[in-house]
Parts: sequence; structure tokens; C-alpha cells
Amino acid sequence: MTGFRKVVERLAQGSSALALRMARGIAGWLKEGEGPSDFVIRLVFLAVPVGVLWGLLAASRGVMWLLLVVWCLGAWRAVQPAKGESGLHPEDLADLLWELAGDHKGVHLAQVAAQLTKETEGRSWKTKDVKAILEAAGIPTRHSVRVPGRGVAVGVHRQDIPGSPSPAASTPSPDPVAPQVRAATATATSPYRRNLGEGVSALFTPDLQNPARTHVEIAKEIR
Repeated sequence: MTGFRKVVERLAQGSSALALRMARGIAGWLKEGEGPSDFVIRLVFLAVPVGVLWGLLAASRGVMWLLLVVWCLGAWRAVQPAKGESGLHPEDLADLLWELAGDHKGVHLAQVAAQLTKETEGRSWKTKDVKAILEAAGIPTRHSVRVPGRGVAVGVHRQDIPGSPSPAASTPSPDPVAPQVRAATATATSPYRRNLGEGVSALFTPDLQNPARTHVEIAKEIR
């Protein structure tokens, strides 16, 4: 994703969040009125500055550009990238899972968190952070994944890891039945956003030149 496109998407998302925040604030202020008369008075007080502002916009383009700059600054600050954004593409995350899983049945979230902590300078990853990026990438987790020497814990089963292990990491499975690996498919052709909860959202942008690649950008709304 180009830098210009990131700027445009952040401004668009921030403008939406800023407008929604203002609408909720105005609605809450109007609802605080005691009775119809108080509501009408508050509505008049709200209409007067709006009318004055509209007159200034009609009289001077300078005011319009000034308000545009102020709005863009507010929109930019309304949404900021989530702290410690991984920057991992889904296929890069899948490669990491395959590397950690090896010839076992899966990998624990704690293993992924430890590995990402080593690879990410200045950040300590937790299992909840790993679970968030897995959900953003569409990779399911299971409550009981057994890893030799580590026991059973929450993790990703190898059947749920997209793609296939690299030749260097693939070894014959000790199980009588070879595990079935679900191939990742990319059907989306336009960007879409998924809400992860607690003000965190993920923007998925399919790569038109490489259908197997999807760019993921995680953002958190500032309240």
C-alpha cells in the first residue's frame, strides 16, 4: 500500500470517526434538555453559530480553507495506527506459523508471541495481541492444541494454517493420517474493514497483482 493511499484512508476513517463523535455529542447535549422548551432553546443556540459559520464560509474562501485544515488535523488525530502494528501480511504470518509448527500438530499462541517479541524491536507481544492479528488475517484458533514438550494450550492447528509449509520446514508427519492443509483462497477484490472490538479495526486490501496476497492494516480509534 502506497504512502499516499494510507494518508487518504486514514483521513477518510478519521473524518468518519470525527463526524460520528460530533453527532453523538450534539445528540447527547440535546437530550439533556428538561422538557420541550429546553430542547428548543438548545436547538436555537446550536443553529445560531452554524448560521454564522455558514455566512463566513460564503463570504471568504480563506475561512473555508482554514476550516478544512482544522478538520483534516482533527481527522488525522481521531484515528491512529494501533500500538506496535505488526505490519505482517497474512501469508507472512502463515509462514511464521508453519515455521514454528514444524512437524507438530500446531503451534501455541505463546510461541508466536515469543517469536514476534524477538523480531519486533521495542515491543513485548502478548497472546491477546497474537489472537487479534490472527483474527484479522482470518486464521482461527483452537482452545486445545497439543505441542510436544509444551502440553495443551490455545493455539493454531496445522489444519487451519493457510498455504503449505516450505520445503525446508516440511517433514513426514508421524501421524498415520497426513494432516489436511487448508489452502488459502482470496476472493475479495476490493478493500474491506472488519471490527475487532474495543475500538480496533482491520483494513484488508487485496493485492490485485498477486491474488494470494492481502495487505492488512490495523488501526485503533482514539476516544
